[in-house]
Amino acid sequence: MMQKTTQKTLLAAGLAASLLSACSHQDTQTVAGGTLNSLSLVNEDSVFVPDSQLLFWGFEGASMPVDIYQATSPDTQDMVKIADDISGNSYRINDDYDTRHYYYVAPNNGEGRWVAERLLALQGGHNFRDLGGYQTEDGQYVKWGKLYRSGTMVGLTDQDYDYLSDLGIKVICDFRSREELASEPTQWNAFAPNADYQTRDYSMRELMSGEGALQLSSIRSKEDAEQMFAYFYRQGPKSFKQQYKEMFAELTAGNAPLAFNCSAGKDRTGMAAALILTALGVPRDTIIEDYTLTEKVAKHEPADLKKAQDQDAPHAGFAQMPEEIRNVFMGSKPMFIEAMFDELDTEYGSTMAYIQKELDVSPEDLARLKSLYLTDRS
Repeated sequence: MMQKTTQKTLLAAGLAASLLSACSHQDTQTVAGGTLNSLSLVNEDSVFVPDSQLLFWGFEGASMPVDIYQATSPDTQDMVKIADDISGNSYRINDDYDTRHYYYVAPNNGEGRWVAERLLALQGGHNFRDLGGYQTEDGQYVKWGKLYRSGTMVGLTDQDYDYLSDLGIKVICDFRSREELASEPTQWNAFAPNADYQTRDYSMRELMSGEGALQLSSIRSKEDAEQMFAYFYRQGPKSFKQQYKEMFAELTAGNAPLAFNCSAGKDRTGMAAALILTALGVPRDTIIEDYTLTEKVAKHEPADLKKAQDQDAPHAGFAQMPEEIRNVFMGSKPMFIEAMFDELDTEYGSTMAYIQKELDVSPEDLARLKSLYLTDRS
């Protein structure tokens, strides 16, 4: 399956550097002779090297050769060796993208680890990502293929539906409003016919016009926009508490793989991802890095902007703003997700306390979430 060249070039250039930087302090695993301290997979598809991915790894201390395995699920029973005794720190993999693949990198002395592309190789859709691979404070890793975050799924092709159908998604939590759902309905039964598709009936227009809400007409500058958008994030865990509560109930019940989405896949979805990763024990700086990835991987096509500017479109108020102001709302700067964390830390003492008190996640539930969605300690 081929993605658009511009997106793949972006991944090879920008995302590679970002992920390798992040992995250098996130993904550490001790093995005899050295530490496997970076592991990432990025898309390098181009005219000259079609259907290609680059697998990167690195050691702290003495390096050693690795074996590389491929599988259609992160399961050692399913994997097939594709490279043997590879030295260096990278390996090019040819992949036609018709199926999502996972790769197991095994040092000659020590346990290996799974990796996959974070951004799914889709022709359509928006910002569909896997939350796997992030390291927790106590040395575990979020499992690949269990937790997906996404933006709108409109524009998916037949190939995309085939690709997504292999993921086995059991639950889809769609955080969008009734206006957004009507404007861009998700054809979820085309790739997850047996999934539990969950929505809540609310109006974004009403939410945005309430007391203390974003008053778009009063925005005069980039600074105004940043201040108002930070307010949206501070209020987000309260505004969307019921959606997040239902999502955590599904996760605690083991109903996964689970996908959650909104329109851009960064605001309501970004807050949800931050709450999940917090519950699993992922460090806050890693969570913020995941949040900011949207600016590196999200596509904003001119046709999408034109459609959004239509007077009846759900986000017309944002789309019709001057570019400098509009870019604030389209971006994913750390200050916004940090505003959410600051609000929860101030009001509840910690984000974890909010999760337990407002989302009804007990200490026993937290332990179960970790047993379901984290790997064993290395």
